[in-house]
Amino acid sequence: MKLRYRKIKMDEADEVFLLLKESAEWLKDKEIDYWQEWHSPPEPYKEWILEGIRKEELYFAFDDVNIVGMYRLQYEDEIFWGKRTDKAGYIHSLTTKREYSGKGIGTEILQDIEKELNDNGVVYLRLDCGSKVAGLRKYYEEYGFNAVGEVSLFGETLTLYEKEIVKTA
Repeated sequence: MKLRYRKIKMDEADEVFLLLKESAEWLKDKEIDYWQEWHSPPEPYKEWILEGIRKEELYFAFDDVNIVGMYRLQYEDEIFWGKRTDKAGYIHSLTTKREYSGKGIGTEILQDIEKELNDNGVVYLRLDCGSKVAGLRKYYEEYGFNAVGEVSLFGETLTLYEKEIVKTA
C-alpha cells in the first residue's frame, strides 16, 4: 500500500484523541498496561497533542481515501532525550487504526519517515517505548532500532530507541 500524509489541522483534534483512545482500548484488551491515560487524558497530555498540532508536527497517514494512522515528528525532544546537537527526528504517537492492524502500516510509516529524514540530511531516527511492553520493543528492534537508554517520565519507565539512518545516493 502506498500511503499519503498530511499535517493534522486543529479542527481534527477530536480524531487524534479518538485514535489514541482506540489504541489504548486495544492495548487494554490485550492486557497491556500502556497508553491507558488516553482513555481520559489529563490536561497536560491534551495540551501536548494540541501543541503538536499547532507546531505542525502531527500527521495523518491515508490510504486512497481513509485515515489509517498517525504520528508526531519532531526535530528536538528535550523532554525525553535532553538537549542534543546531532540531527535527529523524534517519533511520538505512532499508531494505526485497528482495522488496519497487521497490514504493515506502521512499518510503511516508519520507512517513509526515514526516507524523508534521509533526504533532509538527518542522521538519526529516535523514539521511546514503554520498557514493559515487550511486543512493541521487539517490533522496533526487528525494524533496526537499538535501545540506547532509559528515562522515567510521568510515572513510567521508557526505553529510548535510536536508528542510524543510512545515507542513500
